[in-house]
Amino acid sequence: MTQSASLLVLPSGGPADSARAAALLLQCVEDLDLAERVGRALAATGYGPLRGIEVTVHARLVLLGGRVSSYYLKQLAQATALAVPGVHEVHNDLVVARPT
Repeated sequence: MTQSASLLVLPSGGPADSARAAALLLQCVEDLDLAERVGRALAATGYGPLRGIEVTVHARLVLLGGRVSSYYLKQLAQATALAVPGVHEVHNDLVVARPT
């Protein structure tokens, strides 16, 4: 499973900026946790190709990327991601192509 990392730049102002920074940090932690849970759910399906799917999460929106060998696996990945608690939406950018 491949996970992408993001850079978080925190504002350095007054109390309002501190509250905003704390909210951003919390959102990033929640996104990373959700991406990990989706990745584990994909691995738990028992289909090896789903273990290599790239999972990115932003504000409970899950992005699935990579290649799979059939439309069945593409649909299974989407359904599996949607079944994870906390996921609000899935963008399935998986490409169906023959294995190289």
